[in-house]
Amino acid sequence: MLQEVHMDVRVVKTRQFGELHVEPHHIFEFAEGLFGFDDLREFVLIADEQSAPLNWLISLEQPEIGFPVLSPKYIDPAYSPGKEYANDDRFAFYVIVTLSQSGMSVNMKAPVILDCSNLTGKQIILSSDRYQPNHPLGKQSRA
Repeated sequence: MLQEVHMDVRVVKTRQFGELHVEPHHIFEFAEGLFGFDDLREFVLIADEQSAPLNWLISLEQPEIGFPVLSPKYIDPAYSPGKEYANDDRFAFYVIVTLSQSGMSVNMKAPVILDCSNLTGKQIILSSDRYQPNHPLGKQSRA
């Protein structure tokens, strides 16, 4: 449920974090949404100490939808989605975590890119075959 409080602050009620007050400079606009969720365009990134190093990408349109995300650097310190995203002051990138009966995995093939300067986001598919969409989180990961 999304409510307007002031012209510039939104109140979002989530299951995971309760009521959040979200300022405009924390909202990332995804022009094309995320894969499978292309109708959701506005997200906020939540860092929660209890689930660290996981963060949460929460939809503002449907706050009940949130994605656990992790920096791929925990899995592969040399991970790079491409030279155009090499500016660490401008770009942050995450991989979506999935929980299944066989355990936890991350989609290393399709990272979420956040442009912190323009407050935009997108999910891309890497052309390289180096990474897989279901990389298991386990003993070989640092996460």
